[in-house]
Amino acid sequence: MNTLFILLAQTRGGAIVEIIILLVVAGLIAYLTAFFYYKSVYTKKIKALEADKQQLNGQINRLNSDIRELEQKLKEKEEREKEKE
Repeated sequence: MNTLFILLAQTRGGAIVEIIILLVVAGLIAYLTAFFYYKSVYTKKIKALEADKQQLNGQINRLNSDIRELEQKLKEKEEREKEKE
């Protein structure tokens, strides 16, 4: 088995295989490094966006309750006007 590796290392085909393996490993290392780096960067941005989303949802809820109150007041005024007539 050792002689097979020695022959592969001494031939052109063996060198090509070795280069391809090294390139694949280097590419895998680069991909994982970039993945974990951007994951940490975008995790911070996602948390900030989620906080903004919660704030906006709270604002939407307040505005919806204001709309309901105003609609109720409008109905009451319309009923009063009908009673006056």
